[in-house]
Amino acid sequence: MINTTVEKLEGHKPTVFIDKLGERLAFERTGTRLYECVIAKLEAADPHPGGPTRSDLEQIRNAEHRHFAMVRDAIMELGADPTAMTPCADLVAVAGLGWVQAIADPRTTLNQCLDILLIAELADQGGWELLIGLAEQLGFDDLAQQFQAALAEEDQHVLRVRGWITAALLGEAGAMRRSDEQPTGVRR
Repeated sequence: MINTTVEKLEGHKPTVFIDKLGERLAFERTGTRLYECVIAKLEAADPHPGGPTRSDLEQIRNAEHRHFAMVRDAIMELGADPTAMTPCADLVAVAGLGWVQAIADPRTTLNQCLDILLIAELADQGGWELLIGLAEQLGFDDLAQQFQAALAEEDQHVLRVRGWITAALLGEAGAMRRSDEQPTGVRR
């Protein structure tokens, strides 16, 4: 396995791929924590119609944790240490700390936390897209396929969080809609 990895990375700087894998690992760890914090926030909130349920949030949290485990395993299969803090992993961990602090802040509302989740999910999509492209270019087709499956899940997360935000905004604005109507002026 390690010989195959070395052959695929010959002529390339393997540290770049490992660094981006470390970044994704740190991001997925943060994503798991974000959803844990929002679950706690939901327990104290007065949820709005169309908003997330505990089950919804737990499903996404579990997906983030699965993505974390997948990247950790990929790093180990490449012969690297998943506990090593790469430069990109360090940067993402520091940036993600702000999101975690904002969500955990007792002054933030559930709806404000959903905005933070959307920002994180959009960044998550972009990170997976970059990693997939890098894996494909380096010849790690199996990893690229696994990462593509994670991206497909992240695409669904974005849609769900956007839907919760739309419902929240319409509720706050007093513009409740029938379940068969599309919201006007609010993009999904």
